[in-house]
Amino acid sequence: MTVEIVFTGPANAVDWLDQELGDRYNIIHVPAEANQLAGALETADVLLDASMLVPISARMIDAAGSLRLVITATTGADHIDSNALDSRDIPLKTLRKQTEFLRNITPAAELTWLLLMACARRLRGAIQHVESGGWDRQQFPGMMLRGRTVGVIGCGRIGTWVARYARAFDMQVLGYDPLLSEPDEIIEPTTLEDVFLRSDFIVLTLTFGPETEGLIGTQELSLMKKDATLINTSRGAIVREQELLDGLKRGHPAFLGVDVLEGEPNIGNSKIWQYAKSHDNVIITPHIGGFSPDALEHVLRHTAKRIIAFFESD
Repeated sequence: MTVEIVFTGPANAVDWLDQELGDRYNIIHVPAEANQLAGALETADVLLDASMLVPISARMIDAAGSLRLVITATTGADHIDSNALDSRDIPLKTLRKQTEFLRNITPAAELTWLLLMACARRLRGAIQHVESGGWDRQQFPGMMLRGRTVGVIGCGRIGTWVARYARAFDMQVLGYDPLLSEPDEIIEPTTLEDVFLRSDFIVLTLTFGPETEGLIGTQELSLMKKDATLINTSRGAIVREQELLDGLKRGHPAFLGVDVLEGEPNIGNSKIWQYAKSHDNVIITPHIGGFSPDALEHVLRHTAKRIIAFFESD
């Protein structure tokens, strides 16, 4: 019996999946567009989502009469109605807890560090200045990283890599993890309040869930040092958006680098995006942290093996 897999992700990735899955599995590549995806799911056995661009609603799930598995090439899946899947006993498999495999998948940590460095050197404003014909370095004083303190909130895989990068720059590393992950030996464990009080750069590399949604707000942001930077590559909703906007206007944080926004990809109503249009102390990238073709190939081949294991054990 042929297993029909609806796949949202780069078209060139279908070849990688074909090589792993073999003849039993028929891959249907569907653009990340709600109507097309909903139609394709009606006859699908599996949804393999590598885009996160389309919310998978209860209505879409209910209409997918043959659906037996939803699997993502991501650690997060808050865009998928898990309650609707649970009501039909359809498993939702993500990369979360695939610890050994993920240990050496580093693009998200690298993007996190890039945002930190870009904020430290006021890169967005400097580039815009030169593009407009300017050449006045006095407008863009940078911050030397050596000797500074990085506070990592979320000491899992990505947070640990960020800590290693920080130590390579001869920086001190503080760490707080509300989910009680074991800190790496290079991270000094401390409280959430202490991270905000002592850090020059605060990096959010948390797993998103009920325990971490809205974790950061005015109380924490107001503790930040003058000229401190906040980096968020986890989920927008970990920081309460209105309180973050109010903090930016007060200078806490002084600089913000984010790869995630609440409500993405529909960012038109985002207060942070609207603020960034006229303030160069904010850098926003479109959730590209984990999107690296070489890393994606490894992830999708691994995910294909998990699909095979699911149906072989059925």
